[in-house]
Amino acid sequence: MRRRVTRGAPFGVRRAVSAACTQSRRGEAESVAEAQRFAEQSVRLVLEVVDRRRQPDQLRPVTDPRVLASVRTMLTQDLVPGRSLGAATVKHVRVTSTEPGGAEIFASYQRGPRTLAIAGRIEVTKDRWRLVALRLF
Repeated sequence: MRRRVTRGAPFGVRRAVSAACTQSRRGEAESVAEAQRFAEQSVRLVLEVVDRRRQPDQLRPVTDPRVLASVRTMLTQDLVPGRSLGAATVKHVRVTSTEPGGAEIFASYQRGPRTLAIAGRIEVTKDRWRLVALRLF
């Protein structure tokens, strides 16, 4: 009697591996989508604060204390780029995952006729995203 030669692992093993890979890809996709949502919300919130439409303390739940301190400094020393051109309007927000639990964010926003930029870093701490670095250009 000849043994039947199968290709690779048995079907049940292939199915289990495939399901695990699909779940991990699904988890990664959900994480990227969650990071994108957080980045868009935090960029809008930061712009509302630097436009003085919100109080700086409203950034506390989503930012690192150093980021909050830098935003306060920008406000007290009037260092917000292009603030005299009018209110800021977000155009695009991009997220680039650099490592598990961390991502770089890049955004562009409009003030009057000028297009300006924001760069930053977000990280997961205690199962939620936080803005840990921020730069307005």
